[in-house]
Amino acid sequence: MLARPLGCLLIVLVAFDVFRTVLLPSARGLVDRGWVILLWRVARVLRGTWARQAAGPLSIVLTIATWLGLLWLAFALVYLPSVGSFGYSSDVQFQGSDLVAALYLSGTVLTTLGIGDVAAQTDGLRMVVVLQSAAGLALFTAAIGYLPAIYTVISDLRASVEAVSDLQVTTPERAVELLGENAVLTLESVRRDVISARQHLLRFPVLHWFHPPSGQSVLALVEGATLLWVAARLGFSADAHGAVQRHAQALELALRRLIDDAQQHVGGQADEAARERARELVRQARAAVRGVANGQRAVDEPSAEAIDDLARAHAVMRRYAQVHGYPVPSAF
Repeated sequence: MLARPLGCLLIVLVAFDVFRTVLLPSARGLVDRGWVILLWRVARVLRGTWARQAAGPLSIVLTIATWLGLLWLAFALVYLPSVGSFGYSSDVQFQGSDLVAALYLSGTVLTTLGIGDVAAQTDGLRMVVVLQSAAGLALFTAAIGYLPAIYTVISDLRASVEAVSDLQVTTPERAVELLGENAVLTLESVRRDVISARQHLLRFPVLHWFHPPSGQSVLALVEGATLLWVAARLGFSADAHGAVQRHAQALELALRRLIDDAQQHVGGQADEAARERARELVRQARAAVRGVANGQRAVDEPSAEAIDDLARAHAVMRRYAQVHGYPVPSAF
């Protein structure tokens, strides 16, 4: 009978999916990914902000419920060929089918109710009961630990984004103004926020599908950090301001890694239109630098590699805004 091998295979698959989702950094399980994609498609059809905001949290609830349901069914399939060897309490008149009996035993063991009106009678099935009880306890414990961990990270992620968003770096002029106050401190602070946000998103990729206001989204973080990086590259000579350039290069590396991750998440390829938008942003930044310096400061020419990185950031962030239903930031 295929019920028992199928049940064993299902147990292994559920265990692997839970391991990938809960314990393995930067990985996503099949169940979690499936629910997120389905719910987000529904949210896009409904076209409501409330639907987009509910998609991420609801996917977590449904993922845990799916794990429990599949584990319940899997062990029921293991019990099914041996339903005839179940022991029943003398005061119980069980009238259900074999499948219902197997599901009933599996459900009471998985939830550790231990009612005792139906019990396994063979040594092998008794060991399976112990295994299922341990699996149910482990799954409930993992779920209880998973939810607080996610919401703690959400708070930290939004704090990192808000730290940059509150600087209100939405134009090259504002970026140049901030850097003129304390360039090294500003660049280092923003770099740390970019790194922190990336690590949180790597740990829980489902956070991409939570839908905070645009000022608390990854878009706001990348916009502010990108404008500061461009202004620092153009506004400070490498010879006279080596510390600023070093911090600007460090911010560039942090941004590049975050853009790489976002590109894997939503796609987006730099085309000629993205490169032209990048050149236009560079022209605006150069004008802002000259304006603040009254034409006295030399403006460095960005390299072709820097233009390519900026164009890719434009393409990926515009794609990110499109996929997640955000307005495209002015810098992109």
